[in-house]
Amino acid sequence: MLKHWRELFGAVQSAVGGTAEQENHRLQLATAVLLIEIMQSDSGASEVEVSTVERLLRERFDLTADELAPLMLLARSRQEAAHDLHAFTSQLHAAFDAAEKQRIMEMFWQVAYADGKLDDHEHHLMRKLGDLLHVGHAAFIGTKLRAAAAQKTSSETQG
Repeated sequence: MLKHWRELFGAVQSAVGGTAEQENHRLQLATAVLLIEIMQSDSGASEVEVSTVERLLRERFDLTADELAPLMLLARSRQEAAHDLHAFTSQLHAAFDAAEKQRIMEMFWQVAYADGKLDDHEHHLMRKLGDLLHVGHAAFIGTKLRAAAAQKTSSETQG
């Protein structure tokens, strides 16, 4: 399965355009890489951050467990090899309108808040991602507040 994903993404990167399915896979990978980058930004990934990333990807892209596992493996590999974030954010910026980019930013914030705290590295990364996705300041703050409120509500129901 992982080989299939690598072949698919390799073909997509070398091709201009591509099918809708290929475009969807490319956006899934870009989103997964960025979610993993956020997850890793506070000196490692906690179990709750990993489960949050997996849940968000399953929900956002309607993935099965068999589809999610190879995506996560490939995304981790791409995240570790990445020199910058622009290659991934530019794909999302080109494919999504402002409302969709705000939904993606809210997903990013959910990962940043998943462990119950927002450290300086996470906050800096979130600002950088917001800028790279061309999300305006008011929308950026709105996504942050919604994710923080959702985290607070989740914490209260669990505790």
